[in-house]
Amino acid sequence: MRDLRFLFVVLSFLVISCQTETATSDSPELDELRGMLDEQPELVQDPQTPADVFRNWQIHMDRNQFDEASRWSTAETREWIMLIRTMVEAAGEEDNTVNTSIEEIQCRESGDTSICLYAQAAGDSLRLDSVRLVRQEGVWKVDLYRENELDHQ
Repeated sequence: MRDLRFLFVVLSFLVISCQTETATSDSPELDELRGMLDEQPELVQDPQTPADVFRNWQIHMDRNQFDEASRWSTAETREWIMLIRTMVEAAGEEDNTVNTSIEEIQCRESGDTSICLYAQAAGDSLRLDSVRLVRQEGVWKVDLYRENELDHQ
């Protein structure tokens, strides 16, 4: 099950990253993209909560800032990030960043584990999902490889 989820994430990333369109310097599409860049979410300085850590992690991943995202990741998640980095570099595109935003997030903590349910907007679509974070040495970290408790309910 975990392997299928991982494969789905990788394939989804490949499909999204391969969809490119060329816009001319005076096109309305380029103006719209410039406007979207101005509206990028801002990072939370010194995030302390699971929700803030995940928001920052997602922003770093969207911007291909893999070293920063790795700081907020478990060892297993860092392995996944290395794979994504390799695929992005192999694609060789000049700008292959993604512009998503976490519209709503609610986290439930239990000891050193937090399950966060969130709604993520990407373009015209809204995706509902969950993510697990674990507290390691007092710091919340995104943990993509552990089985999510929600899958068994």
